[in-house]
Amino acid sequence: MKKIVFLLVLVLLFTGCSLNNINDADINSIIDNAIEEKNIDERLIFSGYKLRIPQGYKIVGKNGNNYKMMSNTDNYYLYVDIISRYHKKEIIHEFDRNSYFAKEISYKDITGFIEIKEVENKYYIVAEYNYAKMETVIDKDNLKTSVRDIIKILSSVEYNDLIINSLIGENALNYKEEEFNLFESKKEENYFMDYVEEYDTYKDDTPVDEDIIN
Repeated sequence: MKKIVFLLVLVLLFTGCSLNNINDADINSIIDNAIEEKNIDERLIFSGYKLRIPQGYKIVGKNGNNYKMMSNTDNYYLYVDIISRYHKKEIIHEFDRNSYFAKEISYKDITGFIEIKEVENKYYIVAEYNYAKMETVIDKDNLKTSVRDIIKILSSVEYNDLIINSLIGENALNYKEEEFNLFESKKEENYFMDYVEEYDTYKDDTPVDEDIIN
């Protein structure tokens, strides 16, 4: 009986530490840990790539390589940029000097950035890394958790270059050019909301289950 109580105390202790750590940690540390953390979340396979999403997230819409995700009541928008992957395009982003937080990301020859801006008592997060991009508008209470999850999702994307080459090949210049420009870097946060209003129409394309394809 004493052993059971002791184990329960340990579980509560470590769970509490985990929650406190992300609230107390600085954003730089959260980003670095999220990139290096071994990802054990759900893996989904699509044409040319696969990715993982954290527990509590679900894909509620899909349009090509654009995805709408939800966690609780928060919306996240992901674009997997297989065109840039095909061309190995370098990410170029100009930070706003008035941003709440801005950081260039570089890990094992993969580069990108994350930028956070205050918008009407909320926080607009945009991150591009590993040839994929995510955006969201979030409450301050969820800011650090969202930063961690976004970086985990972007870091989790694994590309199958053989499939991407066969999909694009000689048609690279004509391949979904409009889709490629949907998440072009914006100077003003309201462009993101304009994007949502204009493009937030998704097909219910069901991802392939990892248990089916190894």
